[in-house]
Amino acid sequence: MSISATKAVTWSSKSSFLFATIGIAVGLGNIWRFPYVVGTNGGAAFVLVYILTLLCFAAPIMIAELMIGRQGQKDPFSSIKELSEKNSASKSWQIIGWLSLLIPFIALSYYSVVAGWTVDYTWQSLLNRFDGIDNAGSKQYFQSLAGSPTHSVALFIGFIAFTMFIISKGLKDGLEKSVKLLMPMLFIILVFLVIYAAIAGDFAKGFAYLFSPDLSKINADVVLAAMGQAFFSLGVGAGSVMAYGGYLSKDISIPKSVLTVAFADTLVALLAGLAIFPFVFAFDLTPSSGPGLIFETLPIAFGQLPGGQWVGLLFFFLLAGAALTTALSMLECLVRFLSDRYQFTRVKATCIAGSASAVLGLGAALSFNLLADFKPLGFIDFFSGKTLFDLMDYSVANIMIPFNALLIVLFCGWVMKKDVVQVEFAEQSSVWFKPWLTLIRFIAPVGVIAVLIIGL
Repeated sequence: MSISATKAVTWSSKSSFLFATIGIAVGLGNIWRFPYVVGTNGGAAFVLVYILTLLCFAAPIMIAELMIGRQGQKDPFSSIKELSEKNSASKSWQIIGWLSLLIPFIALSYYSVVAGWTVDYTWQSLLNRFDGIDNAGSKQYFQSLAGSPTHSVALFIGFIAFTMFIISKGLKDGLEKSVKLLMPMLFIILVFLVIYAAIAGDFAKGFAYLFSPDLSKINADVVLAAMGQAFFSLGVGAGSVMAYGGYLSKDISIPKSVLTVAFADTLVALLAGLAIFPFVFAFDLTPSSGPGLIFETLPIAFGQLPGGQWVGLLFFFLLAGAALTTALSMLECLVRFLSDRYQFTRVKATCIAGSASAVLGLGAALSFNLLADFKPLGFIDFFSGKTLFDLMDYSVANIMIPFNALLIVLFCGWVMKKDVVQVEFAEQSSVWFKPWLTLIRFIAPVGVIAVLIIGL
C-alpha cells in the first residue's frame, strides 16, 4: 500500500467517525472503572467534578489530537513529524509520535487480559454459573479464573486474535462495520439494564448516590481523581484519537464532534452507574469495593435476581463489546503506522502489531498465576509489590498518558503557529477557537501537570 493511497482513506461518513471515536471512550473506562471510582470518591460529588473536568481539560485535548491527526492525514508519528517540520519546531517534539505508538502497544497487551475475563463471564452467565452464588463463591471463582495460566492466556489470546481479525479487514469493512453494529447495540443493552435496575433494584438509592452531591466531600483528592478518570475515559493522550483524526475529512467540525463524543461518553458512564448501583444497594453490597465491583460483587447480585442469568449475560456482553471497541482503536493506531511508514499490507501490519502486543501481554496474563511472585522492580520500595501487569498499568495510566497529554497541549498551544491551528476551526466552528486556545494554553496544562504529579 502506498503512502499516497493511505492518505486518501477517510471515514465513509460522519456517523462512522462518531461511532468509532465514541468507541474509544466507551470502553472498560466507563463501564468497569467509572462505577468503582465513583464509589471510592464520594458518589455524586465526584460525578459533578468529573463532568466539569471533562469539559475543561479532556475535551480540549481531544480536539487537539484530532486536529493533529487531520492535518497530518497519517499515523500519529508521521503526523507529528510533518507538523514539527511545518512549524519549524525542534525534532524533540517527535517524542509525542513515539509515545502515541508505545502507549497503545503496551495498553492493548494488558487491557486484553481484563477483556478476556469479560468474555469468560459472558459465557459463564449464559451457563447460569452465578445462580445463588455468595460472596465467598464469587471471589473464589474470580481467583480461580485469574489464577489459571491456561485459562487466562487462552482468553487473552482469543480476544487479541478476534481484534486482529476485524482490523485486518480494513477501515470500512472491518473497523467501521464493527463499531456501527456494536455501539447502537451496546447502548440499547445499557438502557434495558437501567430499566431492569429501576424495577428490580433499589433505584432511588442508586440515583441519589449518583445525582445528589454532598459538596462537602469535594476535596483535592476528588478533583484529581475526576481529572484522571476524565483522561482515562475519553482516551486522550493515548494515540488512538490522533490515529482516528488521520482519517477525518475536512468538512467535519472537530469541536462539535468532540462535544458529541464527550456527551455520549458521560451518558454511558452515568447509565452504567444507574445499571449497577441499584443492584449493589438492593443486596447490601459495597459500592466502594474497587475493581472487584464488577467481577466479584455484581455476580452475587445477578445470582439472586429473577432472570439474573440473562441480566448478567447482557451486562458482561456489554462489557466485552465495550472493551472490543477500545481495543480496535489501539490496534488500528499501530497498524496505521506500519502501513504508512513501511508500506506493509493491511494483513501483514495487523499480524506484526497484534502478535507483538500478544507476546508482551503474556507477562500481564501470567501476572495473576505463574508470575504472581515476580516483582521486576522489587528492589524499589514504591514498586516492591507490583507485578508485570501492575507495572504496565501504572506506567501507561499514571505516567505515559498524562505526560503525552501535556506534550500535546504544549505543542498545539505554544509550538504550532496560530494560523495553522485556526485553519482546523472551519467557519461553522470558528466561534470555538478562542475559548479552546485559552483552555489549551492556560487551563489544560495545569490540570495535566496535577494529574501527572498525583499519579507519580
